[in-house]
Amino acid sequence: MSITPSTFRKARASYTVIGGPRADRIRRVTSPLTVVLLARGGRFYRQELLEALQGHSGAQVLSIEGPGSAYDLQPLSQRYPEVRFLLLQEEASAGERINLGVGEARSPLVLVLWSDMKPEPWILGEEARRQALRQERLCIVPQLKGGGGEVLPSLQIPALIKGRLKMLPWKPAQEGMKSLFPYDFCGLYSSRKFQQLGGYDPWMANPYWQKLDFGFRAFLWGETVCCQPRFQVAYAADPPSEDSTPDPSYKAFFLKNMAVQYNGELGLLPWSQLPHYVLKSDSGLFYALREFREVRRWVYENRYRFKGEALSLISRWEMPE
Repeated sequence: MSITPSTFRKARASYTVIGGPRADRIRRVTSPLTVVLLARGGRFYRQELLEALQGHSGAQVLSIEGPGSAYDLQPLSQRYPEVRFLLLQEEASAGERINLGVGEARSPLVLVLWSDMKPEPWILGEEARRQALRQERLCIVPQLKGGGGEVLPSLQIPALIKGRLKMLPWKPAQEGMKSLFPYDFCGLYSSRKFQQLGGYDPWMANPYWQKLDFGFRAFLWGETVCCQPRFQVAYAADPPSEDSTPDPSYKAFFLKNMAVQYNGELGLLPWSQLPHYVLKSDSGLFYALREFREVRRWVYENRYRFKGEALSLISRWEMPE
């Protein structure tokens, strides 16, 4: 396993951009919102959503595709001339795709959707944009609905149960309810805060631990992920299942978040955590030591950004009523 000291130090996945407005026009036109569309669930869903998004002027659309065959992208770029298609040349995790999308966006707000989702028009309107810009949260998450219209328990509440970290799913009911991370990555992100935070860790292949890492880092560094029930998104099919089995991504998550201690001024990963990590890790002594050193260096570089530690955050988390 490799753990990068900084979420921006992994070489970006290579890609090409197909279609969309000319670069000089993109620079002249400033839009408050970019919709980053992640492909999933077949081409029919994608085309249906592109049709819906096309009717909302003022929002740029960036569809992230591939890697693989791009035979239909040229016809799509002609049919939707305002949409930019980002074609990946290699595999990239969901979080890394979002990093690329936010990096390509020329707007202060980025709405991340999957192509098998249907957003209600409110989130694409001016009122939602003004509210999001005024609040300047790291991420505003929606009320998610299943294919049958039922409200899903998409808010993620951290808890310690018998000494183990658990996520308690909760249905969003009122504005401002906190979630540790955006369920299924879906949300309205502040581009500036997202990039200051470092985005999603591209080294993490498991989306579950990638989201937990993003969420803990956000709250431990003083940012907030919260819900706006008027922001509603429905799945066209059943939402995907997730694998929360501890794996190499979990080990990186543990060192970067759960093992960090806060002394009232800064965060640190003390050497006293090393024996416990070596015993629990399946990397072997040499590789476990290297992993620990790399993350310890990352924690040191970001030491003054920590505002607390994970166990304290969990214990102080207010359970919804």
